[in-house]
Amino acid sequence: MLCTALPSLPASADDWIFKPFIGSSEQYTDNVFSSSSNEESDFVTSLDLGFKFGGETKRSKLDLSYNFSQDYYANNSQLDGYTQNLIGTGTVELIDNRFFIDGRVTFTEETLGSAGSTSAGERTQSSGRTQVFNGSISPYLIQNFDGWVTGIARYGHTETQFFDADVGNASSAPANQTSNEFQIKLTSGTRFTDIKWAWDNKLLSSESDANDSFSHFASTGTSELPLSRMFSLIGTFGYDSFDVTGIDDSKISGLFGGAGVRFHPNNRTDASVQVGRRFSDMVYDLNMSYAPTSQDNITASYVVSIQSASSSLADTDILDAQGNLIQPNFSLTKYVDGVTKSKIFKLGWNGSRRRNSYGISGNFIEREILSTGADEQVVAISGNYGRRLTPRADLNISAGISDVIDGQVAADETTVYNFGSGYSYTFGNGLTGSANYNYLLRDNNTSGDIAENSFSISLRKNF
Repeated sequence: MLCTALPSLPASADDWIFKPFIGSSEQYTDNVFSSSSNEESDFVTSLDLGFKFGGETKRSKLDLSYNFSQDYYANNSQLDGYTQNLIGTGTVELIDNRFFIDGRVTFTEETLGSAGSTSAGERTQSSGRTQVFNGSISPYLIQNFDGWVTGIARYGHTETQFFDADVGNASSAPANQTSNEFQIKLTSGTRFTDIKWAWDNKLLSSESDANDSFSHFASTGTSELPLSRMFSLIGTFGYDSFDVTGIDDSKISGLFGGAGVRFHPNNRTDASVQVGRRFSDMVYDLNMSYAPTSQDNITASYVVSIQSASSSLADTDILDAQGNLIQPNFSLTKYVDGVTKSKIFKLGWNGSRRRNSYGISGNFIEREILSTGADEQVVAISGNYGRRLTPRADLNISAGISDVIDGQVAADETTVYNFGSGYSYTFGNGLTGSANYNYLLRDNNTSGDIAENSFSISLRKNF
């Protein structure tokens, strides 16, 4: 299911807000159990409540969103239950321009281990559900050494935990993970007008409730030497040391390096590409940002990394390009309960024109499960369009496809298509009504196809 942006909080200093809301919706689904045969329809009544809290001062910023939804089924009361979602991020500056603390938290209900959504609409589901908690806190210190060097010392602690959902619990939840990261980074100061350099040292240590451990130390040096106004020569070198349960660490540890070119003709275009060797393999790094107009932005990236089991969840974006909170989209990256070598390509285009907003994104993920040697490939494309019809009325359309084109086993090879459309109208005094249609098709040759249509109408009151 596509990520839906949550309204942003005001950024004026000392302006803190607390906005609670209540709502109710009525939903019709023609496949309430997400079944590949013997589809059954039902009506779902939902009661919603939640709040948004946040703001910004000279030394702090906080964005927090929470919603709770209780579902009641007309014909299948065994599916009655609740879902809840908490998303938050914050920063505190304890010492002026020197000492900071960052934090983020998500607590969401998910179907892990599947490609894409398992229901067309938002509701409690009959199987395979788990609640995922991700929380992290990261204090760090910044020190400027007389313009020659800027140093950063950082510590990060992350918890990834899994809890039973109220309805549709997963048969076997993944193991909880605890991670600690230590970092010392030195970068070129303001005295270096042409050459830029950095030396980054990180130690990441993770351990699960299943006694699986993951340790990665990386010392990485980077440099950039301008060749002209538009081009720079860039390079990377360093050393990796891994200690991972059940894996031959020598295959991914050792010296690494690469070189490439950065293209920066103006403030609207910045692109870099490097070719090198790392993790006993040729690697390619790509980063590109291009603004064809003042209202459009195109980005692309390609990166190769070693990921622990929890990083596919803990590193998921919760902010969009404008800095607004969004629902984390775990269905795209897919949770893998193991250590993987991942090659991820991302391409995105977002923009607006007068009363129209639009976006399209594409992702290609190729991963190797290092403990078993199994490979899989996932490709996903999604798009959205919104139009302000009147000062009170909005129209939104979204569509996407996610395809496991090469799964670890045949049962993993699933193609998911989804489509959604919605119309919302603001009556005034914080009251908004909406009507939505969503369609889902899961195509799987092993377990059978699942198709669902969902229609819903809702009212929401913001206070």
